[in-house]
Amino acid sequence: MIPDLIATYRLQFHKGFTFADAEALVPYLAGLGVSHLYASPLTVAVPGSTHGYDVVDPTRINPELGGDEGFDRLSRALTANGMGLLLDIVPNHMAASQHNPFWMQMLECGPEADGARLFDVFWETGKLLLPVLGEPLRATLEAGAFSLQPHYDARRIVLCYGGNVFPLRPESVRQIMEAAGLKEDLGALGIDDRAALEAALTRVDLAEIIEAQHWRLAWWRTAAHDLNYRRFFNITDLVGVRIEDREVFDFVHRLPLDLVRQGRVHGLRVDHVDGLADPAGYCARLRRAVGPDVPIFVEKILEPGEKLRPWPIDGTTGYERLNDINGVFVDEPGYRTLEEDLRARNVLVGTTAARLAEAKRQVLQGSLAAEVDSLAVLARDGLDEAMREGDLTDAAIRDAVSALLVHCPVYRSYATWDAAGPEDEALWDAIAEGMAAAEDPLTNAAGAVLLDRLRAPRLDSDRRFRERFQQLSGPAMAKGFEDTELYRYPVLLCVNEVGGSLDHPTRTLEAIHTASEARASAGMRDLIPLATHDTKRGPDTRARLAAISTMPDLWLGFREDTREACEALAANVSGQAQPDALDQVMILQTLVSAWPLSEERVTAYLTKALREAKRHTNWETPNAEYEDAAAAFAARIISAAQGEAVRAGIETLVRQLEPAGRIIGIAQTILQHTLPGTPDIYQGTEFRDFSLVDPDNRRPVDWEARRAALAGHGEMPDADREKSELVRRLLSLRRTQVALTRGSYTLLRLAPSPWRWFGFERRHEGSVVRVIVPTRVPTANEAPASLSFEDGWGTQEWTGLDGTPLAGDAATTLASDWPFLIARARAS
Repeated sequence: MIPDLIATYRLQFHKGFTFADAEALVPYLAGLGVSHLYASPLTVAVPGSTHGYDVVDPTRINPELGGDEGFDRLSRALTANGMGLLLDIVPNHMAASQHNPFWMQMLECGPEADGARLFDVFWETGKLLLPVLGEPLRATLEAGAFSLQPHYDARRIVLCYGGNVFPLRPESVRQIMEAAGLKEDLGALGIDDRAALEAALTRVDLAEIIEAQHWRLAWWRTAAHDLNYRRFFNITDLVGVRIEDREVFDFVHRLPLDLVRQGRVHGLRVDHVDGLADPAGYCARLRRAVGPDVPIFVEKILEPGEKLRPWPIDGTTGYERLNDINGVFVDEPGYRTLEEDLRARNVLVGTTAARLAEAKRQVLQGSLAAEVDSLAVLARDGLDEAMREGDLTDAAIRDAVSALLVHCPVYRSYATWDAAGPEDEALWDAIAEGMAAAEDPLTNAAGAVLLDRLRAPRLDSDRRFRERFQQLSGPAMAKGFEDTELYRYPVLLCVNEVGGSLDHPTRTLEAIHTASEARASAGMRDLIPLATHDTKRGPDTRARLAAISTMPDLWLGFREDTREACEALAANVSGQAQPDALDQVMILQTLVSAWPLSEERVTAYLTKALREAKRHTNWETPNAEYEDAAAAFAARIISAAQGEAVRAGIETLVRQLEPAGRIIGIAQTILQHTLPGTPDIYQGTEFRDFSLVDPDNRRPVDWEARRAALAGHGEMPDADREKSELVRRLLSLRRTQVALTRGSYTLLRLAPSPWRWFGFERRHEGSVVRVIVPTRVPTANEAPASLSFEDGWGTQEWTGLDGTPLAGDAATTLASDWPFLIARARAS
């Protein structure tokens, strides 16, 4: 039996949080009211993995988490409490690791190995390149960093380098065994024979033996320029999986499908569906495998205005929902005031479109250059005649490949091997328009030739080019936008979110109403998160920042009052500012958003943020001087005497923002649980959550405090208790009012007010729920929190969220500290 989908609760499993820990939490989660535990990947991962996406064996449950026995106990506990399990699966990639037996088999036996079928390796280009060395191969050899070791149980001889091992091909093993005068199987050698073999290994010409393998070792820096396997974004130790192959699909999905058939898994979350060669075909195959009733959600970033393709799934994991909710509370005039201030000071220059193009071009020329080169080689195939006719060069083709990716306005198109849809055609038109406005004539000429190959492929090489292009446009957007531009555009950091848009920082109420009506009409169950393991900030961090947009003068006044103090804190011995003006804004907003926070937390955040921004430092060539200066700047503000003036300003600003931040935080939570869709609660966020990007948002959760809140006792901030109780009441309402899980959606027409009320009604047969929240928090002297309904209350009697009867008149006055209305029709 599949439990009704009421709400999910995301838990991150790892060695420090196992099935046993989750089992102990099940009564609490059931008491809170969630219907499904939403589990991060549970298959065997690289030892010590903190996330589980670095899969090494998709056919087994991870013993570090408790193995089969631990999972069985967790499953039984969920069943006993009437809960289901939504499982995160990883069809796109596996770990390129010595712990992956299938990867090792391929290294040992090359493209003919059974395991080789799993991986997206381009063997036609030569040996498998492994860019893992700390310095070039010759220097590594001369330094004596390699050694040969026998692995008797595995019947292998491996090349060892640091903590890495690389198996030799069987022919090399036989050659070494013969040189040692041995004929027995490696696993059957006695003590004397083993000694003879180990002595022989010390005499082997390492350069010669390395040259003879199916793989080629190289300096790690070459990964940006030369790579012949598809990887996950720019992560070299995550190798793409050929899930479009039916046998590979069956192999990778054997375990989750078995768990579904056994009734121990009740829904699937598909990681990074855009990385697949054919997402539509994959979703159709997965739907056939699980049947019509098992929910399927895909991790998919939808840009504003982009529609989810009509795949047989239940929706996305909801980044567009998160940004819609966030955008409702960002005040458009306030946001523009903050932006104009930065532009007037030349802290921020360039249009958002130009900046994004520059960021994407930077990553395509840097960490994704190898992928661009490979795609350019594929693009060049079969173009001799067109290149002669157009006087095109190989360099022009490569530049055009890069330009196509730069000007792709969404994550990808979804043309298949044989067909493309009108949405794909429209996307390619948009790419052509973007190129025409920004690129030189030669690049545009080459781009037109390549666009023709995308639109109307005639050769198999055209189709392979289209397939690979679609698989690369997503990483180009993710690395250029999410992991670059969002870290260097500090107008208002709550807008800088996964799936967000700097061109669309706000959402109109009309747009949200229209989208919600469509979702309700379609019966969509897509997830609605306010935080995930991948979001840049926690929900209450964003709420406090959104409050700034409603009171921009407070922020600008704080900046003006602390400008000289910040300049003094940032001045170095040469008189240059470190961090510079833009990074100072980013640091100050981060401090305000999560205040109070420790030096350790902010230092860890800044290391990631500055490297992702790629302005003064990056992951490949860190600038320790700049990073240290930025961390010291933040640390002095947090605790040093010379930071007192800035610290006092932050504390004053946080106090001023707190009432509005609290109301926005509550309103977001209400919308998460009442709009069409399925609320998805990230671990611990039933309390206020002021987290930053991972690993900050994966810090241990105080479960005892949350149990105490549910039980109605324990010491905790009133605001945490308030949010916990609100979540519990909302989940209870979702269980008793079917209108919230499958009801229609109707706009409530409310009289204009400084509170900018957002109201709607959900209705299904006899179940009726009305929800009204403010999307703007006016100052105390602007207006009381009063509502006027253009259509009146109607003839029904109503009760509030807590069961209190409500008056049935046409005007309702709310307390200014609780300006919300969640009402249900009383049973007659």
